[in-house]
Amino acid sequence: MTRSKSGPPGNNSGGISGAIAGDLEPCGACGRSVAPRALFCHACGAAQPPRALDPFTRLGLERRFDIDLEQLSKQHAGFTRAMDPERFAARGPRQQANAKAQVDALREAYEVLRDPIRRARTLLSLLGGMPAVDDGAENGAENGDEEIADLAARLTRADDALELDRIGLDLGQRIEACIKYLAPAFRKAQTASGLDSPPAFDGAARILARLERLEALAADVRDRRAARTPPRP
Repeated sequence: MTRSKSGPPGNNSGGISGAIAGDLEPCGACGRSVAPRALFCHACGAAQPPRALDPFTRLGLERRFDIDLEQLSKQHAGFTRAMDPERFAARGPRQQANAKAQVDALREAYEVLRDPIRRARTLLSLLGGMPAVDDGAENGAENGDEEIADLAARLTRADDALELDRIGLDLGQRIEACIKYLAPAFRKAQTASGLDSPPAFDGAARILARLERLEALAADVRDRRAARTPPRP
C-alpha cells in the first residue's frame, strides 16, 4: 500500500494512492492523468469512479493463492477509510457517489479474496488456467471422487444429528487439506516453464474442483443440521 502527499481535501497527512502502472485515464474533474487503480486524483483530489480491475489489483496484493489474510484486512480497511463518502461531502453528490462506488468495489474484492474457493477460481482464471472437467467418472484416489461419493452416501443415510456432526467434521478436515494443498499447487504452476501450456494449472484446477464438491456437501450438512435444531424460545 503506497502513500502520496496528495489526497482528498482536508487530508494534510497524505492519502492512500493505490496507484499502479498501466494505461492512464483522465480525471473527470480536472482532466489530469490518473492511474487505473487510483482512488482519487492526486492533482485535484477528486474521487474517481472504480475501474474494471481484478480483486488482487484493486486491493494492491500480489496474485497468489496464499495471501496474508491480515494484510488483506489492513488493505481493505485502509482504502475504505480513505474513501469514506463523508470525506467528499463538500465536493457534492457526484464525488460522494464515486467514493461510495469505490467502497463497494473494495468490499466486493475483499469478499472474493477472503473466500478460498472464490479466490482460487479468480486466480485460476486470471492466470489462464481452465476449470477441471467433472466427467462423473470414479477415478479413486486420483481426484477423490470415490471418497466424496462415500461421504455423499453417508449423508443420504444420516438420520440423526450426531451422524451429521461426524460427517461435517470429516468434511471440514478434507476441506482444510484442500485449501492447504492449493497454495503449493498454484506456486508450482506459476513458477513452471511454459505457463501457456494447459497442464501447468491442472493440479490446482483438480484440487479446486474437489474443494468445491466437498464444500457443496458441507453446505448440505449445515442445512440439514439447522433443520434439526429446535428454534430458540
